[in-house]
Amino acid sequence: MRIPLANLLVKSPLPRVIETMAKVRACAANVPDLVGYLLRGDQAGVERLAKETSILEGAADTVKNLARAEMPVRLFLPVDRRDVLRLISEIDAIADCAEDVGVLLTIRPLTVPPAMAPVLQEFVARVMHTVEAADELVGMLDRLVKTGFTGPTAEEALRMVEELGRREHEADKLQDQCAKALFRAEDTMPPVAVFMWTKVLNKIGDMANHAENVGDQFRLFMAR
Repeated sequence: MRIPLANLLVKSPLPRVIETMAKVRACAANVPDLVGYLLRGDQAGVERLAKETSILEGAADTVKNLARAEMPVRLFLPVDRRDVLRLISEIDAIADCAEDVGVLLTIRPLTVPPAMAPVLQEFVARVMHTVEAADELVGMLDRLVKTGFTGPTAEEALRMVEELGRREHEADKLQDQCAKALFRAEDTMPPVAVFMWTKVLNKIGDMANHAENVGDQFRLFMAR
């Protein structure tokens, strides 16, 4: 089968993937500040930052769409085109969840149950550690492609995947602690507030879940 020369000269889509991850991390980085404003009872700050987070999510979407549009039908790289598209989707989902956190916190002013406050802050910090690990992993794409996803670079990446999974597990445990603190306080809260908090905690936790999925996608790359 003949392959058009233009297809052979097509630009690699991977820099766009790395750029998408950078935009997504910038969007996700607003979540700790959103929670900080909430803890201080500053709803105006929550509203302002939620709008900014939506703008950042839109910027991430723009780069994501470029990455997909520029993806050649035949990808002359040691990875499958469909796997790269799945990687982009998992990266993008992190920003989607960050935006959702902001939206949920503006639908109805929420107060933080006092017993949940310290573990909530730790939970958000661990989620961000997971997102940061995914960002570092995506930053290795160029090196991994140059080495064919093998050798010492691949071994380093696999260690990072394991670390990413460990961080996601720690975030999961803290999410459980937040949920327990929330339900211990449910008698002092309107039922709708408990419902909204459950959704907020799930969206924050989903950021870590999608970050872990980024690591799983890398594991698939290196297993081929």
